[in-house]
Amino acid sequence: MDIWVILNPLIRALLYGTCLVVTGTLLFAFHFKKYQTPQSLTYCSSLAKNGSIFGLVISATFFLSISGNMGGDFSSIFSPLFLNLALQTKSAIAAALLLLGFSSFYFSGKMRWPQIEKAFAIGGAVLLLTSFVSTGHALKTGTITQILLFIHLVGISFWIGSLLPLLHLSLSSNTANLLLIAHRFGILAVYYVLGLLVAGAGYTYALLGSDLSLLLSTSYGNVLLAKMATVSTLLLCGALNKFWCVPKIIKDGPRGARLLRISLKFELLLAVIILSMTSLLST
Repeated sequence: MDIWVILNPLIRALLYGTCLVVTGTLLFAFHFKKYQTPQSLTYCSSLAKNGSIFGLVISATFFLSISGNMGGDFSSIFSPLFLNLALQTKSAIAAALLLLGFSSFYFSGKMRWPQIEKAFAIGGAVLLLTSFVSTGHALKTGTITQILLFIHLVGISFWIGSLLPLLHLSLSSNTANLLLIAHRFGILAVYYVLGLLVAGAGYTYALLGSDLSLLLSTSYGNVLLAKMATVSTLLLCGALNKFWCVPKIIKDGPRGARLLRISLKFELLLAVIILSMTSLLST
């Protein structure tokens, strides 16, 4: 059995997850920085830094996997022939964008001037998301599809990337900040979710066309249907948080925070499943 049949989806899932966490943390800080506790700010900074370091490692692994996949065995990642061929692929461009993006994120935390730090972080986020629209299915139908995918990724980043910071806040005894941020998150999520759903629907239509039977008759369509069902469940959890868990925090802070924490953990599990299915679709 070709080992890369297993490794390629795993590497991509880790890449997707790391990119979304790092980019989502930036969006979370942009929207909620002034409402966060010092502990939450430290956590987000550490999350972005560690995510960037891990991202650099997994991005390098992603590039090596290109040559490995060409040769069909693990030893091919060290082959000068396959490495040279890998450098000529569009996937190599994506790997370079990923390395640059994670590097930019990492060094943004070392800048002394806030404006330069912000520029490095934003530039890193753009590079990371651009890496996913520079290769694969997004190239098949042109610029419009790439724009739709980029918008979709921004929405997903905000949603999934905010789960860990929110979970950390829910562990604090200070539920006032949690209530304020969770409430504002619910308001902003409406716009981000609307954007990701519209862009996702447009992207899917561009790939599959109007023949909905392809969702049932192809393996790609089957996995896509399963992904859509999981995303719907994730959105249902988000609605549950907004209309049930957050009001519970108002009435009983510790109990409401505990309910929100349980919901967020379930959302993280769903996010892992979604990323796994996305990696299958892209490979």
